[in-house]
Amino acid sequence: MRHSLMSDRQHSAGRPARWRTRGASMLATGALLSSVAACASSEPTDAAAATGDEPRSITVGTMPLADLAPFYLALEEGMFDDAGLDVEVVSSNGGAAQIASVISGDIQITYSNFVSVLQAVQRGLPLKAIRENNRSGPQGIYVRKDSDISAPEDLAGRTIAINSLGNIQELTARAVLSSYGIAPEDLTFVEMPPPDMRAALLDGHIDAAWLVEPFLTVVESGGEGRRLVGAFEGPTEDIPVAGWVTTEQYLGSDQETVDTFISVLDEAMARAQEDPSVLAEVIPTYTEISPELAGRLAEPSLTPSSDLATLADLKDLMLTHGVLEKDLDLDSMTYQP
Repeated sequence: MRHSLMSDRQHSAGRPARWRTRGASMLATGALLSSVAACASSEPTDAAAATGDEPRSITVGTMPLADLAPFYLALEEGMFDDAGLDVEVVSSNGGAAQIASVISGDIQITYSNFVSVLQAVQRGLPLKAIRENNRSGPQGIYVRKDSDISAPEDLAGRTIAINSLGNIQELTARAVLSSYGIAPEDLTFVEMPPPDMRAALLDGHIDAAWLVEPFLTVVESGGEGRRLVGAFEGPTEDIPVAGWVTTEQYLGSDQETVDTFISVLDEAMARAQEDPSVLAEVIPTYTEISPELAGRLAEPSLTPSSDLATLADLKDLMLTHGVLEKDLDLDSMTYQP
């Protein structure tokens, strides 16, 4: 069942931000999404004031996605402040750019989909996955309301839009559609930014689109399209999708900060699980999603309890569908305190 974030709560407009942001190289995201607005804070944290110590500074890479609401909830409610962390946020629309920044040391921890992380480790990059963020969620493959495509099997030979070739969306589409008997050579994918997919679908430039929030809610609620098949069902059900990573070097030099970061996320995830409506309140503070639309988004599949051992399932799926070329030692690329 698809659960929304709707509640009777009112969004607190104009809530002061407690974190600092700086720009990264960004792609246009359309009318519904944008980068985090720049803001600054020079006040000492509660933890620093209580101990007399300076807060530990850390720069974190994020994206303007609804799945990141628990992280921004922790910022909004001062959880990082209370833990003695001074967080600077760098928001980008591309995981590859964030991974490059964490490798260069410009940022210390970043959010990324795990397909990109495993592919980067395969290329020899010294990344460490430190926490899950979200698993399989409400995303799916959509067609126009009046499309003659009535079943997943009908997608053979049709054009499907995904955000990036050879990554999480292509992997899940291939895995799910193969379970419906579609041969790999009968699948045609085109790369397209998520904000552009809705218009391309409605204009008939593509036959189907792998939609994420908020676009799937806009398409569904407007009666413009229909969900043909879920992106996370059958062979992809409950796989780890994205999480937080750092480098071996940073983990070795400042494990305490990494452990604190993980602990704060644990607290924020528990808070979101207890009251999902807080996510609808925080999403408009770092995206251009309106408070009204935020309340109608499907509830994300978050991970109050992180288990990086589940990356083995994702790795096997990637090997099966040719998205990963060789086996990896997951123990050497994961860290759990």
